[in-house]
Amino acid sequence: MIKPEYRITPPPQLTLQRGEIPRSSFQFGFELERQITAEAEKGSVNWSRLLDLENLPSKPLESTPSTGPIADPVVRKYIASGLSREIVPLAVANYGDNPTKVQEFVTGYTLLREMGFSSNSVAEALLRYENDTDKALAHFLNSSQ
Repeated sequence: MIKPEYRITPPPQLTLQRGEIPRSSFQFGFELERQITAEAEKGSVNWSRLLDLENLPSKPLESTPSTGPIADPVVRKYIASGLSREIVPLAVANYGDNPTKVQEFVTGYTLLREMGFSSNSVAEALLRYENDTDKALAHFLNSSQ
């Protein structure tokens, strides 16, 4: 016989869900992946053209009152949370409203810019290496030799 203190009560009965399970209607677009694959098969990948980095500002944006209010509410949200006004618009343009990716991009961008690398190069490297600051830094160090 099992002592009462060692007995386990049976688990509660779960109610079965009835009816249709809601499905997502989100449509994924893989055009960028197709372009990258096609470029990779050619042997030389033009990351600037693929990731539309040619339209990046050549110098950091100034955070002066003359720049006016930021229209995008997502950008405003991240700036209000304390992230850099200079780079948040680019991070949001690439990652949308993904707090983890935006934070990683802004942190890595700030760190690499403080090391003296150019704005466009930093943005391109972070996008290429999926916000991995160590890989982006290794890229800069290997390409300068």
